[in-house]
Amino acid sequence: MRALRTVLLFALVFLLCFSFAGAEEKKGESGYEAYSLGEIYVTGEKTPVTQQTTISNTITAEDIKATNSRTVSEALSFAPGISVTTGTKNEPNISIHGFFDQSRILVLIDGVPYYETKYGKLDLSQFTTDNVAKIEVTKGAASVLYGANAEGGVINIITKQASGKPFFSVNLEGGDVDYFKASVSHGMKKGIFNYWLNYDHQQAHGWNMSNGYTPVLATITPSGFKPARPAYKAVTESGGTRKQSDYATDSFWAKFGIEPTAGSEYFLNFHYVDKEKGNPPSTRAVRVMPTFSNFFRYSQYKDWGIDLSGNQKINDKLTFTSKVFYHNHVDSLDSYSNENFNSIIARSNYRDYMVGGSLITQYQLNQWNTMRLAFNYRGDSHRQRDLETSPFLDFFALTGSVGLEDEINISKNFSLVVGASYDWFGVTEANKAGTTASSVVRIDGGPSKDSFNPMGGVTYTLSDSTKLFASIAQKSRFPTLDQLFSSSSGNNTLKPEIALNSTIGVSRAISKYMWGELSFFSHDITDFMSRPDRNSAYVNIGQVMIYGIELNTEFYPVQDLILKVAYNYNHAADKSKNRVTDMVLYVPEYKFDLGASYTVPYAKTRLDLNGIVLGKTYTQLPSPSALTTAAVANSGYFTMNARVSQKFLKNFEAYIALNNILDKNYEPEIGYPAQGRNIFGGITAKF
Repeated sequence: MRALRTVLLFALVFLLCFSFAGAEEKKGESGYEAYSLGEIYVTGEKTPVTQQTTISNTITAEDIKATNSRTVSEALSFAPGISVTTGTKNEPNISIHGFFDQSRILVLIDGVPYYETKYGKLDLSQFTTDNVAKIEVTKGAASVLYGANAEGGVINIITKQASGKPFFSVNLEGGDVDYFKASVSHGMKKGIFNYWLNYDHQQAHGWNMSNGYTPVLATITPSGFKPARPAYKAVTESGGTRKQSDYATDSFWAKFGIEPTAGSEYFLNFHYVDKEKGNPPSTRAVRVMPTFSNFFRYSQYKDWGIDLSGNQKINDKLTFTSKVFYHNHVDSLDSYSNENFNSIIARSNYRDYMVGGSLITQYQLNQWNTMRLAFNYRGDSHRQRDLETSPFLDFFALTGSVGLEDEINISKNFSLVVGASYDWFGVTEANKAGTTASSVVRIDGGPSKDSFNPMGGVTYTLSDSTKLFASIAQKSRFPTLDQLFSSSSGNNTLKPEIALNSTIGVSRAISKYMWGELSFFSHDITDFMSRPDRNSAYVNIGQVMIYGIELNTEFYPVQDLILKVAYNYNHAADKSKNRVTDMVLYVPEYKFDLGASYTVPYAKTRLDLNGIVLGKTYTQLPSPSALTTAAVANSGYFTMNARVSQKFLKNFEAYIALNNILDKNYEPEIGYPAQGRNIFGGITAKF
């Protein structure tokens, strides 16, 4: 594999230097388009007012390529107002404005909820970007049509579908630490039929750490052992290739559609993702228990799902859009006894599925008034066992939402939207381990929970095309099954978490050389679910206030040069009654996203630079049970990626990419150093 990587990279250098002839690609022949039923609004209609009144961003396939993003989580890390860190379990932690983590936002794939049913989140690094047409991010007052649990916003990952004649593409990549990727896509639209297929394989023995990393002693704390074992110090990471950072992923996506008449389309989608991955240990502190250890790796991490989506236009006024879906998740987590990963002490298993559907009815009362009614309903099943010799504990919950939205276009320049949703959640089955090793005891699922969430927004366009917009919405998030029933911290009486989100902003094209948008936002979160200390259960005692700005701009100073700058400032304050400090964990003070893209004339070589500057973030704070704990902050970091690509022979593109080109040594989460400089290259053929 190392020899293959070397040959591939040398071949790419040769191609980039000498393959200038025939670099032009036929315009408009990408071979795919965004999946029309992947969005919640009717295909072909103008941008809904709801999306015009909030802070929203679209990450295109071109953006994904320019930032060297091989996974969905990497692509999101360059989105304005979104921060992505990686810590325990080797999973990306994605958050909007630093506070609304993945369990507090609604993550969708083609409009279908995607999460693991215990913690409310799944590893988005297992989804590669070759099958992604675009990613839509909505912050704050998201439409009520999406359904429940969109407390901080919505991320909708929209896949590709065929756009016309037969299309075929192959992508091969190689890079450091025996990284290898192969991806194949094929699709075609013929008459009323449409299909799209994608297979992707990625693997690596790991990733390089920064040369600036210095090994430190971690504290290893055994607990629960009889006789008791003392804590000790050990180096859990020596540098070089990050320990337990290896992975291998195979994914397959299939889409089959039919469009029998104008205004009607029906698609059957299927996906299967199989991943095995290591979990790099913390360099600072590790726990080891008889049935669980922070020295662990996933020997199995699988997801598959199938959904049927349809859109039917009844007449010029009435349209129905519906989805029915089933998603399945299975994983096996192996815990090891020590930092050498040479002895498995336990294997835990999760067996989850989610089944449900949605129905959206759109009725256009007249040219200026459109009503939309949405019904979302799903059931979440979670099965877990801490040991393979133990019985599974079963949990099942139901979540529903009914939302009504009224879009009113008062004039060509003035529009508003009002709406509300009624969301509800209830647990129908819950269990705990019995007094014997093989027994299971049914427990009370707790009271049902509900929430009424109104929203409103307005937009006005001035004569010079300046657009003013504002929105306000109450959004809620129900507790996860872990927060309700964890043996150490569960509380089945938890109430929904509530956020009052508001936005006011302005956007305009300042000239033909510049575009910009400035937004002010605030989030007032009440009934925040938190634990007073490590040994306590979750309670609704928290209140957090966050406000700030987002600035997004693009410059076009000369032909073929595009400059992008995005700035997000966050001020977060803990207003909880039992607070020890006003500071809030993990919310970055600010974030800059920087991008530059230039296409060299005649040669058509494309150069891309993309950087992230992240401000101070608190990773440790004192609490009521630990008053003497020192406040620890990550002072911030700057990292940059680069990409050079060259099209040749009309159907081919070769490229070389470097991530973290300055080889910065930093810890996005305490105890988890980020990747150092990594290089890879590839070649893509499209026919």
